[in-house]
Amino acid sequence: MPQLILCQTPTRGWINLAYARQIRFRKVDLNMFNEETACVITWSNGDREAFFGKDAQAIIQVWKNYTKS
Repeated sequence: MPQLILCQTPTRGWINLAYARQIRFRKVDLNMFNEETACVITWSNGDREAFFGKDAQAIIQVWKNYTKS
């Protein structure tokens, strides 16, 4: 049975981080005064998907909780 690391993003629905090959986080400058959190996931099939703002923050939180245990 495949492992589940479920994350509910505010705008993109549920994703299973168990199928992620690589997860990268960074801050992206929108302009001089604003920056936003960004997350790029490379899935096990090689596809890449970008998440921004609240979606990226939700993924970060779930990933931090998962890697603590």
